[in-house]
Amino acid sequence: MSGPSIRIPGDLNIPTRFFGRFTPRDLIRISTPLILIWIQVSGSPLNLSTAVLLLLGAGVSTVWYGFRPYGKPLDNHLYHFLRWLYRQQTESEQPEINIEQECIVVGEETVVGYVEVEPTNLEMKTTAEQKALHNVYENLLNTVSYPVTIHSRQKQVDLSQYRRKILDNADDSTLRNDYLRYIDQFSENELTATTHIITVKTHQNSVQWLQQRLPEWLPIETESEVDVENLAEELNNRINEVIDAVNTADLSPEHVTGRELEELAREERLEPFQPTPTKSTTPAERGGTHQHPVIVSELPSQTELAWPHQLLQVDGQVDITQVIHPRSPAKTSKKLQRISEKLHAEIDSLLRQGHTGTNKLESLLEDTEWFLDLLADREAQPVDYAAYITAHHDEQEKARQTLEQVINRLETLQIRYQQPVLRTDQAYHTHNLLYSDQLDETWLVPTSSAAAGFPFATQNTDQDHGVIYGVDKNSQSPVLLDRFQWSSHSTARMGMVGSGKSYASKIELLRTWLAYQDTQIIIVDPKKEYRSITRLLNGETQVLKQSQEINPSDHSVVNYTVEDRGQEENKKLLVDAVREIYRSTSQNRRKTLVLIDEARILLNDDEGRNVLNQFVLEARDTNTAITLVTQNASHFTHHRKGREILDNIPAKIFMRHDRVPDSVSNYFDLSQREKQRLHELKTGTDAEYSEALVKITGKLDTQIEIQATSKEHATITAGNGGRSR
Repeated sequence: MSGPSIRIPGDLNIPTRFFGRFTPRDLIRISTPLILIWIQVSGSPLNLSTAVLLLLGAGVSTVWYGFRPYGKPLDNHLYHFLRWLYRQQTESEQPEINIEQECIVVGEETVVGYVEVEPTNLEMKTTAEQKALHNVYENLLNTVSYPVTIHSRQKQVDLSQYRRKILDNADDSTLRNDYLRYIDQFSENELTATTHIITVKTHQNSVQWLQQRLPEWLPIETESEVDVENLAEELNNRINEVIDAVNTADLSPEHVTGRELEELAREERLEPFQPTPTKSTTPAERGGTHQHPVIVSELPSQTELAWPHQLLQVDGQVDITQVIHPRSPAKTSKKLQRISEKLHAEIDSLLRQGHTGTNKLESLLEDTEWFLDLLADREAQPVDYAAYITAHHDEQEKARQTLEQVINRLETLQIRYQQPVLRTDQAYHTHNLLYSDQLDETWLVPTSSAAAGFPFATQNTDQDHGVIYGVDKNSQSPVLLDRFQWSSHSTARMGMVGSGKSYASKIELLRTWLAYQDTQIIIVDPKKEYRSITRLLNGETQVLKQSQEINPSDHSVVNYTVEDRGQEENKKLLVDAVREIYRSTSQNRRKTLVLIDEARILLNDDEGRNVLNQFVLEARDTNTAITLVTQNASHFTHHRKGREILDNIPAKIFMRHDRVPDSVSNYFDLSQREKQRLHELKTGTDAEYSEALVKITGKLDTQIEIQATSKEHATITAGNGGRSR
């Protein structure tokens, strides 16, 4: 994915350096062993043993200063080793978890709420649209005055429940068994699905915290018990603020409540775990998993928007946690002023001494001045930002392999990182949605830079019910959709002759028959292309005639066709047939799929457009899903009534187009990139699959590959003379 680059400042936590190299801590590391040795040998005559001791002290100083395993000095590892030993000897009591309708109470002083965000597909956006999404995310970070944590969590795609439904719904047949094998392929590939959750918390203030613990020394009049109701009310205000900031045409935030919140809490309850210096493991009997944490320590000075998306695309399961702590602009400006003065002084000192290697310091000075200008112009807010990556899997070896891929990708992206050796217990808590950041590896950046970590760039589909429409071209995950769960169940499938639209429609018919129990399928077939499908599904094909009585409710599968293609009188026959189908389906609640091929015939007729518009408008109320198939999107957009029909159709599936009129690009707001892709989509004539752009309002915007199983292909081609995919 190629997108806009975002400027990232260097690490502005700049210690004072002596001689342009040594920090005060470095001098302590170097001098402490030498001073101790000197105290030991002072007053002793200089001899071999004294010289050996001095050399030993020099060696210890050199090692202490220069040897930095995992990028950290030895004293840092010693501190965490002692902390580690202490933790091993003590069992920390986990806080009590109480689940409310809209929040979770952790312990006595913290209330936690969650917002799940349905993401967008940045691959389908122009550079200008990607910048707009960056601005949306930056606006969120500018809006909040409290810490928020954004979790991007991956799980293996689990199609087992969907497979069981197909097994239960459909009779034993070659068609069903072939589809089951197709489903099993996705499970074997261990594909992942990503969810994005914004965590918001409220805490009891520090005065109340102290009052509870030190009542005799802190006689301040305040409530002795935490008012959870007030905390929950404040949390609700914050969550609404987050939702308002994120809610756009491309992103759909939703407050996690009720049963979904209970399920999330069960998954996130802190289970007993076994930390090692570099990873943590939960016991197998508790759904064990192996976690390898990585800390992002610095990003390149120019970082591509949505850089976490690159890591979420590696083979394996990867979670990314981004922590945002707002800071006071006034205090930050003063701090940056001091840093600027320090850098000026250090650069001048080095230049006076004849040193020329000041490029890094000058770059940091430039970053500091740029940051100050942003704050002065109120173009950004200061935040403490942290990013943590967790590679995980149920199998130890696969977790290790995922870690290696993550590290390789970080190095390719020139992102600096470190592994939290002897801190995996802290990483385990930081990774959990119920707890706060215990690693505390933040660095100071403006919100524009923090927003480079735009997380909402992966898309998922259903995993339990519906029909597999194809495979996502980017993630190679199945695009499993249940159209009967949409606000309106209808779909428009558009593509030039030979683009594969009829082939794809036939695949959907066959899979719909397998996926839903007691489903009625009605086909309007002016080209006589669906007879073999109808026969396979034990349906009946009827030739439309004048004054013919049509009663689709008599059949589970029925196909209405015409006697001779291309006749003028067919238009009235088809309009009357659709009107009768509408009348019949409106009288029952049976789940029904109505496929109207060559919909252009009706769309080019005033009466036909009126019938289709009324049918689409009311179909949802009768549990009816309509698929309109036509050669070009302009058949809809050319007429006002056609545009009204599209307004009530949430799903638009674009196959290859040889031309895209301005009326089409303007109505669908197609980007230049999308228009180009419409000309380049594969049709199946020179490949094993066809391609389509799928746009479902508020749910999906992606490119898919459409491929049939061997039995589906044989069935489809048997009825059209062996036509390609």
